[in-house]
Amino acid sequence: MTARRFALLAALAFLLMFVAANVIGNSWFRSWRLDLTQNHLYSLSPGTQFTLDHLSDSVELKLYYSRDAASRAPQVQAYASRVREMLQTFAAHSHGRVRFTEVNVRPFTEQEDQAQEAGIQGVRPDDNSDPIYFGLTGANAIDDKRTIPFFDPSREAFLEYEITRLIFELEHPDRTRVALITALPMDPASASSAQGAPTGQSTFATEMGRLLNVTKLPQNFTQIPDADVLAIIHPWALSPAQLYAVDQFILRKGRAFIALDPASMQAAQQSASFNPMSPSAPAPTSSALEPLLSRWGVAMSQDVVLDADGALPVQAQAPNGQTVQIRQPLFFTVPAAQLDRQDLMTAWLNRGINFALSGALNISPREGLQSHVLAHSSPQTMHMPAVQALMRPSPFELLQNWSSESRVETLAVRLSGTLQTAFPAGPPEGADMLAPRILRSQRPAELVVVADTDFLADDFYIDPQNGGAAADNASFALNAMDVLGGSDALVSLRSRAPSIRRMTSIDNMEAEAQRLILQRQEQLQGEYEDTQRRLAELQARGRGSAAYGGNLGAELSPEENAELQRFQGQINEVRGQLRGVARDLRSGINSLEAWIVFINVWLAPILVAGVGLILFWRRQRRAQGARR
Repeated sequence: MTARRFALLAALAFLLMFVAANVIGNSWFRSWRLDLTQNHLYSLSPGTQFTLDHLSDSVELKLYYSRDAASRAPQVQAYASRVREMLQTFAAHSHGRVRFTEVNVRPFTEQEDQAQEAGIQGVRPDDNSDPIYFGLTGANAIDDKRTIPFFDPSREAFLEYEITRLIFELEHPDRTRVALITALPMDPASASSAQGAPTGQSTFATEMGRLLNVTKLPQNFTQIPDADVLAIIHPWALSPAQLYAVDQFILRKGRAFIALDPASMQAAQQSASFNPMSPSAPAPTSSALEPLLSRWGVAMSQDVVLDADGALPVQAQAPNGQTVQIRQPLFFTVPAAQLDRQDLMTAWLNRGINFALSGALNISPREGLQSHVLAHSSPQTMHMPAVQALMRPSPFELLQNWSSESRVETLAVRLSGTLQTAFPAGPPEGADMLAPRILRSQRPAELVVVADTDFLADDFYIDPQNGGAAADNASFALNAMDVLGGSDALVSLRSRAPSIRRMTSIDNMEAEAQRLILQRQEQLQGEYEDTQRRLAELQARGRGSAAYGGNLGAELSPEENAELQRFQGQINEVRGQLRGVARDLRSGINSLEAWIVFINVWLAPILVAGVGLILFWRRQRRAQGARR
């Protein structure tokens, strides 16, 4: 057999082996993946994998996406690739239970009609563009449906959670059941069933009743009905038997949203007997949950936190008698930067949360229990007795006598792990004795504790002009209950790093260039305004002449005329420099980006080609030497 024929047969054999390996790999190892990305972009969280492993029926996922329209929106186009890859990963790890298809939606087609009927929203980048459809529908075997109307690229961190939540809701289609304990005039069930009629209920109560299946417990309860989440919002002084019922529910179910308050303004307004001038009488405006909180390592202050940095503006009477707008540190906002940006309960809240007469939480470590701060104050804080705070002292007086304690206060916390009963000695008198006694958590507990309840009142986050939310107060509480109402797998999910990583060197370079250029712009702008002012003075002097005939230059002396022309030339020069500064804003950055593109795209092929040429040249040299 000649060498040429042997090489040909070897090449054919390698080709057949390559094709066979691909066929076998696609058939047998389709779900096998090796994810070497830093943030594990192509791996599923354990909670998601658990959800997929326990699907009882098949789920059909259908992605509606306008490929042509999105080609003019690079950000959407890049995110669509990420969504598609994530959905393919879901399908690959679902043991055949999740089927994924994609529909290309074009304008004025049957596919567009289907997308609209499915609840997919079309978004137009501008008035002259076709709508971009980019959403997901899910359906199970009994034709229950769930929809994500539009995949917002800014919410990429929650992509896995949103898809997992959709699949979970198809497996468990019923609304989250919430048992509510509150002394406030809050009735979510009746508020949501009023169908637009005025009920006197808060926006939060109405939304809670609309989104959740809420059962409000009477004041004489001794048992808590079967529910997914227990919500305790400013309770009355619970009896030992009621506290025991709460303890046993949380040990059994492990899900609770708890909002307490050292000084509830809502309760004060509702209590006709409240007298702030009589501190000897216990005010009905505070709420507690002892001995449960102390058992969990949580202590809430009995006084009120004031925050100067986040103080909200209010109308108040100044010392001179005038009504002016001034910041009131009793009412303060916690901006997004002071919220946990990893926890799904708070990560997507961009408008912050407004608090009013809030307490502070102190956390002590407990074995088997972890705590995560969801919201905290700024360092510019001080404390005030609750009774004094309820009297609404003047913000002028507060700010004038301000004495910061320079301490960051915890306002909301999430507890995760194993709990122990707060009644180790046994059930108290009057407790329900029929249910078996539980001493420790039967499932991993997830609790949210907030040191304020007034943040749920409309006065502190609803814009009275348009009725819309100016802060994420209600969104925080509702989102927390929604997350708690999911399975253990869903609750364990957290936001993920985005697939598009920031180029920190370019970001730093851009920030430094921006600073230097803006500094130069301000300097040139000052020279420009000074020159403009002197020019205006000369022009005014010429026009102010009694013999002014419309020719400015003729009314000035030769020296003034020369100065006028010099000023005009200087103005043109400064304008040109400002334009040059604007053009130079990204010159260094563009150069760096060009180098990065060269290194990432061209350097490797050039090196490979160079090495190949060197090897070819050396082989040619050897061949020539052998022939000699």
